[in-house]
Amino acid sequence: MLRALADLILPRHCAGCGRPGELLCPACRPRGPGVVLAGPVRAAGRYEGGLRSALLAYKERGRLELARPLADLLAGTAARFVRPGVVLVPVPSARAAARRRGGDHVLRLARPAAVRLGIPVIPALGLVRRVGDSAGLDARQRRANLAGAMVAHAPPPGVAAVLVDDIVTTGVTVQESLRALRAAGWPVLGAATLAATPRRC
Repeated sequence: MLRALADLILPRHCAGCGRPGELLCPACRPRGPGVVLAGPVRAAGRYEGGLRSALLAYKERGRLELARPLADLLAGTAARFVRPGVVLVPVPSARAAARRRGGDHVLRLARPAAVRLGIPVIPALGLVRRVGDSAGLDARQRRANLAGAMVAHAPPPGVAAVLVDDIVTTGVTVQESLRALRAAGWPVLGAATLAATPRRC
């Protein structure tokens, strides 16, 4: 009832195209099987159009209510990896980015995605040094920025990871996350993301 009342006072608009109604309308949600990237990495869709607009609104403009529809997309992408003993492991945010965005934006997506899938979230990854903002960096600069920057704690017995992130641009963040998880002894079944930039598709 409260949600219906709020919609009457402040009608919701799609973050992708601006149409009134849903926070992320069907036209702006990726359709089909998603995007298959190198190795066991999957994205819900390409980082363009309505999905790009929604992700930018969520990450950079404080539209935290978009966490729910975006988490649903993330859960749909991660579902192909789910089996007994699987947990979601989110890519960690840099401290400065988390402060700017009102918290760890990937962890905020991973929690409801895991609830939908009926599996736990374990924030096993952490940053061991300061890293710069990756926006505007090319692949070589991103590799230098993230090289050896992550560490993971050891997995519980019988548990395997599905890494989750929001966007794959060059793939460097996913590669560093996988390196840290495997170095700590984690079996990793794959990685699920919301979007991949066109050059990665």
